[in-house]
Amino acid sequence: MIVIMVPINPVEDLIEDLLSEDDSLRNSAESRIKDFPVEDVIPEISLLLRSPQKNIRNRGMELFCCVGSDAVKYLAVLITDEEWTVRYRAAEALGVIGDDAASVLLIPALKDRKDHVRYMAAKGLGNLFHAKAADAVAPLLEDENEFVRASAARALGQMCLAAYVPLIEAALKREEYEKTRIVMEEALARLNGQYGGI
Repeated sequence: MIVIMVPINPVEDLIEDLLSEDDSLRNSAESRIKDFPVEDVIPEISLLLRSPQKNIRNRGMELFCCVGSDAVKYLAVLITDEEWTVRYRAAEALGVIGDDAASVLLIPALKDRKDHVRYMAAKGLGNLFHAKAADAVAPLLEDENEFVRASAARALGQMCLAAYVPLIEAALKREEYEKTRIVMEEALARLNGQYGGI
């Protein structure tokens, strides 16, 4: 009997290691990810964003971040995907990667039909201190979803633009949800120079 050894696809092998529960195996795979052509790795990582398992989708997002700026052009497609869970993770990855191209892609996502995506787009722009996006973020202070309103307030606070204090104050007066109110108060404190921890 002759045994034919089928060579293991190196990208599939890498993805398997990247999903491993073994920390050292995962860390080693993360350091090797840049050794592979982006066009070979991205299709496999993109599939992870479609997993029914939340933890796998999250890992896919983390792997896009490991690829870094080279992943942005692929995320530009994914952030317009039909599935909101894919758009959500794409927005999250763009917010972490954080270059100018990523920031530009997050601005249209502020108007996404799904509140989770709007939330993540505002969060990403705030984490990037992308002050040019403040005018696009500000309308979310009136979003129908309290988590989106909180994310918008936090983002405006992180952008350190005192001109938005009146808008956040007005939103705070209307706000019914205590946790959202707290975030708005923290954003105002930061903008007024009284808070260092947002």
